[in-house]
Amino acid sequence: MPIRLVVTDMDNTLYSWIDYIVPSLEAMMSAVCQATGYPRIKVVQSLKAVYSKYESNEYPFALQESSLFHEFPDFPSFDKLVIEPARMAFGEARKKYLRPYKNVVSTLEQLKAKGIPVVALTDAPRNPAEQRAKRMGLDQHLTALYTLPGFQFPANSQGETLVAPDIQAKEARGDYRCACPVIEVPREYEKPNPKGLLQICRTYSVEPSQVLVIGDSLRKDVGVAKDVGALDCWAEYGTYLSLEYRERLDIVSAASVTRRHAASVMEGEVPRTATHRVSNFEQILSIIDSRA
Repeated sequence: MPIRLVVTDMDNTLYSWIDYIVPSLEAMMSAVCQATGYPRIKVVQSLKAVYSKYESNEYPFALQESSLFHEFPDFPSFDKLVIEPARMAFGEARKKYLRPYKNVVSTLEQLKAKGIPVVALTDAPRNPAEQRAKRMGLDQHLTALYTLPGFQFPANSQGETLVAPDIQAKEARGDYRCACPVIEVPREYEKPNPKGLLQICRTYSVEPSQVLVIGDSLRKDVGVAKDVGALDCWAEYGTYLSLEYRERLDIVSAASVTRRHAASVMEGEVPRTATHRVSNFEQILSIIDSRA
C-alpha cells in the first residue's frame, strides 16, 4: 500500500538532541558559576532538581525556580546578573551545536515535492520543541508539529511574573511561533501510547497502514507504529553516542529527562524488532518509493 503520510520523531531523528543539549547546558552552568561564585556541583544539582520536576532539560525558567534563586530572591537583579548571562551562554552554544542531521532538510523538501505530508510527533513540551523547529527552519518543511503541553510563565507568591520583560513581549507578539501549526496533545499521549499517532491519522484522513513512522526509539517509535499497524522505520543513526557524551549527559540531565528526549540511550534490550532500519534520514525515500 502506498505511503501517504510520514510521521517523524524529532530528538535524535531530525537532529542530535544529545550533541546540542550537553554543551549548551555545560555553557549555561559555567556562566551561573561565574556569576554566583558557587561550586559547579551546587549549580548542577540545583538545576537538575528543577529539570527532573518538569522532565525537560529545556525548561526555560529553571533558574528562577531553582534553590539558587531562593538565596537571591530579588528577581530584577537576579535576572540581570545570573539569568541573562546564563541564557546568552546557552544560546551561543545552541547556535553552534543545534543543526539538522545531514540530508534531513533535502529529504523533507523531496517529500513535499512528492505531495507527502510530514508531521513531527514529539514527547517534548511545546516551548522547546517549537523553538528547535523554528531555529533550524524545520517548521518551513513540516506540515505540523505535535507536542506535549507547553510550560507557563512562573510567578512568585505575589503573582509577579518571573520572566524578563523582553521575553514576555516576544511571547505576546508571537515571535516564538512556528510557521507550521503546532498542536498540543495531552501528557498521557506520550509515546508509546498510540493516541497521538491515531489522532494524526484521523486529522489527515489516512489509515495507519498508509503511514511511515520513523524514530530512534525501538520501544516508543517502532513500538507505537507496530501497535497501530503503521510501517515502522528505526532511525538507528540516532542511537550512535560516544561514551564520553553519555557520561557528560548523566551529569547534567536527570534520568527522567533522558528517558523522554533520548529514550534509546536508556532502553537496553528491547523486545521489538524494526521492519526497516536506516543509517540516515534520506533512506526513507527509497522505502516510500518501494511502496508506490
